[in-house]
Amino acid sequence: MLPDRESLTVEFKSEQRRPQSDDEIVDNVVALANTQGGTLYLGIKDNGIVTGVSEQHSNINGLAAFIFNKTVPQQTTRIESFHEHGCQVVAIEVDNSQQIVSTSNGKTLQRRLKADGTPEVVPLFVSQFISRLSQQRSYDYSDMPAPGGELTDLDTEARNQLRQHIRETNTNSSLLTFDDTDFDRALGLVSGNEGEELPTIAGLLTIGTTEAIKRCIPTASATFQVMEGTTPRINTDPFVLPLVDMFGKISDLIQPWNPGHEIMSGLIHMNVPDFDPQALREAMVNAFCHRDYARIGSVRFMIDTDGLTISNPGGFIEGISEDNLLSAQPRSRNPRLALILKTAGYAEQTGRGVDKIYIGSLANGGAMPDYSQSTSTEVNLFIRRAVPDESFIRMVSEEEKRRGSSLSVWALIILSLLKEHRRLTMSQLHEFSRLEERRVVGAVEDLVEAGVVEASGSGISRSYILSSKVYKADDALPAYVRQNNISATRQRGLVLELAEKNDGEVTSSEVMDLLGLSYISAYRLLKKMEDEGKLMHEGKGRSSRYLIA
Repeated sequence: MLPDRESLTVEFKSEQRRPQSDDEIVDNVVALANTQGGTLYLGIKDNGIVTGVSEQHSNINGLAAFIFNKTVPQQTTRIESFHEHGCQVVAIEVDNSQQIVSTSNGKTLQRRLKADGTPEVVPLFVSQFISRLSQQRSYDYSDMPAPGGELTDLDTEARNQLRQHIRETNTNSSLLTFDDTDFDRALGLVSGNEGEELPTIAGLLTIGTTEAIKRCIPTASATFQVMEGTTPRINTDPFVLPLVDMFGKISDLIQPWNPGHEIMSGLIHMNVPDFDPQALREAMVNAFCHRDYARIGSVRFMIDTDGLTISNPGGFIEGISEDNLLSAQPRSRNPRLALILKTAGYAEQTGRGVDKIYIGSLANGGAMPDYSQSTSTEVNLFIRRAVPDESFIRMVSEEEKRRGSSLSVWALIILSLLKEHRRLTMSQLHEFSRLEERRVVGAVEDLVEAGVVEASGSGISRSYILSSKVYKADDALPAYVRQNNISATRQRGLVLELAEKNDGEVTSSEVMDLLGLSYISAYRLLKKMEDEGKLMHEGKGRSSRYLIA
C-alpha cells in the first residue's frame, strides 16, 4: 500500500507538468541515504494524489545503474514500477547509508522535518558530519583529543573525586593503585603517544576544569527549570561543570522538588519520594553520556506539577527507538565516555541503565517512563510525578520476598498495566507495553503461575487481571469480583463469589459496595439468600456477617 503522506522516509515527486531532472532524483536519493533511508516515489503529488510517472521514467531499466554511478560512495537502490489508480508509479527504495553520501557533483544533503511536520532537503554541512557519524556509531567523538586542550586542563581535585567514586563502588579496582599518569591513560582520559598526550573529549567532560570545558567543548552545558503553569519559579542560565561535579549539582537542584511519602511495607516504615532516586540517577547519567556533544544545546531538566522532563541534544542512535529501548543491545553515541562512567560506577555496568529507569518508575506504582516526544534531533524523557501506591509496593515486596529475588522489568510493566487498566488481553498487553511478544507472554505466564495474576477465557479472548489475593490485601475484593465476572448478571452469584474469595464470608457493607445497593436493598438480598439456605447469618452490629451455608 502506498503511504498517504510524505515523511522523513517518504518523498513524493509529481511528474505531471515536467519530468524530474537527473540531478533532482540523485539529490533526493542522497538525502534519504544520509538520514534514515526511505523511498522516493515518482508520479505522486505532495498531497498524495497519484498523477503518474513521465514517459521519460516509465522505463526503469538503467535507472539503478545511473544512480549508482552518480553517488559517492556509490549507492545501490531497489526500483519498482507498478500501477495505482490506472497510473504508473516508480518507487526508488534507498537504504540508510553507514557512510556520508554525496552526489558526484559534490553536494552532500540530508532530510529534516519543518515546523509543520513536512520534510525538506537541506545541505549536510561539514560541521554536522561528526553528529551523523556518531549517530551511526562509526565515530567516537568522545575519544578524540579535545581541540585546544592541554594536560593542565585536567583538574586534580576532580580526578581525586573520580578515584573516590571508584573506591566506593569497586574497592578492588586496580585503577586505585595507579599514579595519575597511568590512571588517566587506563581510563582514556588522555590519548596520544607518550610525551605527546592530550586530554580526550571524554577526559575533559569527566574531570576537566570548567574553563577548559567552556573553551574546548562549549556545548557541554546543562539547564534547570521549575515551572508553575507557564511561569518559571526557577530558570538557571546554562552552566558548565565536569561530570563528577555535574551529577551532584543536578541531584541537589532536584531534591527540594521531590517530596517523600511515609508508607508501611510490612513492619518497615519507608520514605518513598515522587521520583525514584535510582531512576533519576540513571536518567541523568544517560542524558549526559549519550548526548551529541557536536550539536549545540544543553541537557535540560524541567520540573512541573505533572513530572520531570529530561531532554538532551541528539536523537536515538542508529538501531535504537522508543519501541525497542528495553530489548535492543546497549549502544552508546560516546563509547569512551560511557566506558569511563561505567568503570567509575556512575553508569550501570551492563549498559542497561534504561532498565533501572523503568524499574525505579514502576516499582512504587508509578507510570512507565515516556519517550514519545523524542525526535530525530533530541531524546526527551518524561517521568510522571506519582504519589507512591502503598498496596502496589506491598504486592511487589511480598512477591519478591517469596521469590527471593527482584521482579524483572517485564513483570513490573505487566503488573503496572493491569493495575491501571484492570483487565487486558494478551494483544492489549503487547500493544500497551511496546514489548516483544515473547517477553509479554513469558512475564504474564510467570505471574499467573505465581498467583499474582489470574487468567480467564481462551484463545484471543483470554484476558488477565490482578489476582484475588492482591485485591484482598488491598481491601478491595468487591473490585476484584467486578473485574472477574464480566458476564454475570445475577446478584446472588456475585455475592457468593465474593464470599468464596473472602474466606467464606461477606458483610452487608461489602455487598453494598459490590452491587451499588442501599443498605435496605443489600439487607433484603442477604436475608433472601439466608432463607434459601445459601448463607448463614452470624453476629450482631459491627460483627454481623453472612457465611456460606
